[in-house]
Amino acid sequence: MTQYKSVALIGCGRIGQSWAIVFSTARFHVRIFDNMPERLDDGLASIKSKMGKLEEKGLLRGNISAAEAFKFIKRTSSMDQCVTGASYVQECVFENFDLKRSVFAEAEKYASKDVILASSSGDMFPSRLSEGMKLKDRIIVAHPLNPPHLVPLVEIIAAPWTDPTVVTQARTILEDAGQVPIVAKKETAGFIICRIQHTVTAECFKLIRDDVISVNDLEKLMPYGLGMRYAFMGALEASHINTNGIKDFCSTYGEQVYELQKEAGPPIRLEGPPLEKIHQHLEQQFPRNKVEQRHEWKDQKLAELYKLKNETGN
Repeated sequence: MTQYKSVALIGCGRIGQSWAIVFSTARFHVRIFDNMPERLDDGLASIKSKMGKLEEKGLLRGNISAAEAFKFIKRTSSMDQCVTGASYVQECVFENFDLKRSVFAEAEKYASKDVILASSSGDMFPSRLSEGMKLKDRIIVAHPLNPPHLVPLVEIIAAPWTDPTVVTQARTILEDAGQVPIVAKKETAGFIICRIQHTVTAECFKLIRDDVISVNDLEKLMPYGLGMRYAFMGALEASHINTNGIKDFCSTYGEQVYELQKEAGPPIRLEGPPLEKIHQHLEQQFPRNKVEQRHEWKDQKLAELYKLKNETGN
């Protein structure tokens, strides 16, 4: 057994549960802790149920049964039990800066000096999270898309003082767990995922603000258009192969892209009439009392897509 295949998860909410599935189905020994015992009970039951349902449909990751994978997960009753001896620690608590800081301050009391301490945060710089910590050079952000057991990409962000070997080792661990890590060369607002994702959301708001298209039609753009293409290739590759190479694309469409950016105008706040139109549409289509059903449907489709992409080698 490779030494690093011992991971600790702090927090057993939706993200913590998903990380547990990621690592256990890759045969990592997983210890999980939550300071609310009832959440830990519910979370472990949820993990078992999710893996069972995926197995029934032939969509469980890895060459392992749900029952066998679940045996790799161990409940712990304290931070000490969870973190001591772990090679990799993934923090999965609520997106609250003070809470995450307190988790790392507590975890580093019991962690080994060569541990990797990773946060699931989607917008907090590792330099802020690690400033003043004893193991500040061992702390990174490993931000997944939700849920990571169905969407494998994870962005790794390091602080300026992070030991470079931590990034290298984290990439290896995540790859061995079946994830697809990408590494940001430096801290940047929104990291990589949200910088792209929020730009798309903002452009959607502008199109609704300018009454260019209905919300109903705009919502077809990704599932029936761009999303189908980008599910199998990068945005730059799509431009590259749609013309005679990326230089030809830029020569042909560069000015148009530049003018579109200017025409789109300054940043837009996600409020006012565009928000009301979008809210009205989404509430009619997906009322709050049916959101959980929609989550389950989404996870089912993601599992099917994950399987398809693995079968096609893409």
